Amino acid sequence: MKRYHQYCPVARAAEILAERWTLLVVRELLDGEARFNAIQRGVPRMSPSLLATRLRELQRTGIVERRLVDGEPRYRLTEAGRELEPVLRQMGAWGVRWMQNLRPDEFDPVLLMLDIRRNASPDRLPEKAATVQVLFRDAPSGSDRWWLVLSRAGGAEVCDVDPGHPVTVWLDTDVPTLTRVWTGDLPWPTALRDEAVRLHGDRPACRALPEWLVGPFTPVPRAENPLPR
Repeated sequence: MKRYHQYCPVARAAEILAERWTLLVVRELLDGEARFNAIQRGVPRMSPSLLATRLRELQRTGIVERRLVDGEPRYRLTEAGRELEPVLRQMGAWGVRWMQNLRPDEFDPVLLMLDIRRNASPDRLPEKAATVQVLFRDAPSGSDRWWLVLSRAGGAEVCDVDPGHPVTVWLDTDVPTLTRVWTGDLPWPTALRDEAVRLHGDRPACRALPEWLVGPFTPVPRAENPLPR
């Protein structure tokens, strides 16, 4: 751990939190992931050995607890770790406000669908379960077809194999478009008008889908002069 040798509380907090990947590991834990492999799925470019190192460091500093459940380790945030939630939410809001230009290597269908699963608001979802089949025209085979099972009671379930439910809506798009729609950078009406997103199926469900899939940062106002990237 790098030390700044300053009494400043910002510097002391940065000694723990500013290490590469650390805040993304905390993000995964805040989103409810507890198993090592589930945390790893949310940070796919982080090596397993580095993830294990970061988790040990977070345990040592008192931000993470490790427990065995049926012989398998589970990780969870302590009170100090849970207190970071508003910090990360504010960082996310700052990021969408000021860093609007996404790079090509930042579009990932797996991470996008995980984010939808975690952050789709149950209050917006339909009372009766609806199944949305998502086809990404630009994604490689194996990550190009997904199924969303949406309901107010069950939240957003994400499947990469057909769950066997009748499909209510077919959604045809590409990964950058749906990412920008989900983050709020591209309005649903614009994406539909330009046919960047195509919806087919039950007409009432097609009309309602844009109200179902609204990302948590959509309401954040965007800066007129975003930071260059």
